[in-house]
Amino acid sequence: MHGVSAPVPGARWSAGDAPRRSPVPPGGRGLVHRITGALKEYDWGIPDGLAAWSGRSDGRPQAELWFGVHPTGPSPVVGTETTLADACAVGEVPILVKLLAAAHPLSIQVHPNAEQAARGYAHQGDTAMYSDDQEKTELLVALEPFEAFCGWRDMGTAARVLSELSNTDEAVRALESGDREAALRALLELASTCDIRAWNAELPSAVERARWNEADVAAYRTVVDEFPEDPGIPVTVMLDRISLDVGDAVYVPAGIPHSYIRGIGLEVMTSSDNVLRMGLTGKPVHREEAIRCLDWSAAPVVIRGSDHIAPAGAPFSVDLVREATVASGDYRLLLGIDGPLTVEFPEWEVDVAVGEALALTATDPAVRVRASGRAAVVRATA
Repeated sequence: MHGVSAPVPGARWSAGDAPRRSPVPPGGRGLVHRITGALKEYDWGIPDGLAAWSGRSDGRPQAELWFGVHPTGPSPVVGTETTLADACAVGEVPILVKLLAAAHPLSIQVHPNAEQAARGYAHQGDTAMYSDDQEKTELLVALEPFEAFCGWRDMGTAARVLSELSNTDEAVRALESGDREAALRALLELASTCDIRAWNAELPSAVERARWNEADVAAYRTVVDEFPEDPGIPVTVMLDRISLDVGDAVYVPAGIPHSYIRGIGLEVMTSSDNVLRMGLTGKPVHREEAIRCLDWSAAPVVIRGSDHIAPAGAPFSVDLVREATVASGDYRLLLGIDGPLTVEFPEWEVDVAVGEALALTATDPAVRVRASGRAAVVRATA
């Protein structure tokens, strides 16, 4: 059982009278909270890309809306001057949910596991590489078609493209011998041994000559156009490229390198903002620490066309519903994707507008959700 079930025709929600409409009870531990997202206006965001949910339309890039308690973006509680972090203990809200809108590629990045994050945060000094001491594992559900570099490409396939380019003998030999780390390090050194702008400019043509598909060629043209002199671009040859249709998802455990290229999606992750970057960014890059956190054999999990998204080992799940009963026992976040929703409790019901979400702690009761379009039921499962 995954805690979400479709309503049984003819079944009554409660044994008493029909639920009465009521506001969410005032704040306090053990009570539900209606929240809005904390907006992040990063340069890679889509102009007004999240306006349907943020309620703002000023032409600025809207990159992410955060629903959670992370200190760099706690969610405001509707009708109060407090945030969800004020109302709930951190342990009561173990996941962070985001709406993400990417017009431009995000950095090539990796997230640490629990041990790496704890050690890195404790010993980082003034480097500010880590935002917190938590593992970051994430899931992205495409709300519009989504493109990404994610996970490792077959080494032989990557070697064939690199052999079409100059100054790559060391990287090609490493890939042919099965040594991904040596190949990655050799590619990151290209900027010190050749004209990296000229090398990057030739990459899309090399991909085309290798007869990779048109979407691959387009992805490389995008990153080269956006970051013509970035020393991290050669690394993208080692990364697989994935396309997600609406409703598809990709699960990215800690240690897997990735770069989201474009699209709009729903992200769910452990409550962490730890990002270690290797390129495609103007933000601080910490290549050695990123390499230390890479998992050289793990792979992302792509889920196609399922309304119940619960990858094995993931500490959370997502159900895309229009009407459902949501069991209690775990932290849950209920979010309307295409329109508002109504959440029915045993003795009252709550309207949740577009751009708002309802946060329920593990001690809050089971509820019934009715949505005018798709709604996301996000559950912490670990």
